[in-house]
Amino acid sequence: MEKHRKKLIKNAAVFDGHSSGLAHGKKIVIEDDLVTEITGDEVSEENFDEVFDGTGMVAMPGMTDAHVHMGCLFAKGEFPVDYATVLTVAKCKDALMAGFTTFRDAGSVSEGLKLAFDEGVLPGPRIYPCGAYISQTCGHGDSEYAHTYRDIQYRHPSSTVLADGVPEIIRAVREQFYRGASHIKLMAGGGCMSSCDPIETVQFTAEEMKAACDVAADYGTYVMAHLYTPKAILRALGAGVRSLEHAHLIDETAAEQVAAAGAFLNPMPQFKKYEDMLGVENMPPKDEMVCCAEATATEILNRHEDIRLLFGTDMMITGPDYQVEQSEDIRYYEKRFGTMRALRALTGTANEVFALTTYQNPYPKGKIGVLEAGSYADLLLVDGDPTKSVSVLADTDHLRLIMKGGTVYKNTLC
Repeated sequence: MEKHRKKLIKNAAVFDGHSSGLAHGKKIVIEDDLVTEITGDEVSEENFDEVFDGTGMVAMPGMTDAHVHMGCLFAKGEFPVDYATVLTVAKCKDALMAGFTTFRDAGSVSEGLKLAFDEGVLPGPRIYPCGAYISQTCGHGDSEYAHTYRDIQYRHPSSTVLADGVPEIIRAVREQFYRGASHIKLMAGGGCMSSCDPIETVQFTAEEMKAACDVAADYGTYVMAHLYTPKAILRALGAGVRSLEHAHLIDETAAEQVAAAGAFLNPMPQFKKYEDMLGVENMPPKDEMVCCAEATATEILNRHEDIRLLFGTDMMITGPDYQVEQSEDIRYYEKRFGTMRALRALTGTANEVFALTTYQNPYPKGKIGVLEAGSYADLLLVDGDPTKSVSVLADTDHLRLIMKGGTVYKNTLC
């Protein structure tokens, strides 16, 4: 997978991450790790080290999973650290080979993985890290593990930090920046996977949440928050949270405020998918509650096309079915929100949320999630038209070329 100085992709139809259609007959000029030009003019192939013929293909940005948990299991001690590390590395390679060139971390131990992928030691996606997610006592991130390590949590690699009161919140946020976070994750409401907090709970006071957002702003970036209910959504927006995760119980009033604030919303996981597989009567009570609300949330979000939706799986990368779930989520997301909204969520809208990291952006040289001059050469050549059906991206056989940072990781064009 040697990098060449200059590459050319010719005869490609281009989806740029934002447009509603394709630009046909384009040539994509790549120098080192950046796209420098996309043109319909004649280009001399003699000036390039490598040329790829995209005839009949669609060139598009690499995809982003904007809510993934990496390395959680080695913090929880469910596996030996070395096994969990190797498993995570293998799963990250699989994700890259499925066309996901970027992950936005939603709470994990990922610093070493990011460094290895960025330096080319191992193949894997780019990572926007958040360090540990921050939870209140008796919140969604509370656990026996979190309490065991509370006295040393600030310099002990962990997926969770417990913080109560403004001073502890301020310290917890700053500690994540010490670890290299590009953004901050708060647990701002109840969750399905925790035992001590009903879904309806609103977590962190307005003052605590605002303190976290203020510190994040002082460091040039933003806060994402786990939540489900309208009350939690409104409190988070009032505090300055910019990315709302889950929000399955959203109502019309909350949706209007999300749109007015220009915030991002990541409506995952796709609980109705599990109902189709298991039957709602076989789901845990919390999952059943969220699943039954999902159809209404989908209707509300489809009425508010001005809300910027992200795509996320909320999967632990070390989970046994991560790749299967990822593919199924692509298909189901399209069913919920339509082809173009799903495609933009996978690409161009991710670029917009990454822009919120300003000088904390770990990849400041180029844009991610778009395909244009000045973007990173993180791109796919797809045998099929994702603007007609995003589900084509769920089948890796349709991904004929996968490139990240100008390096080719898959090429079945010949």
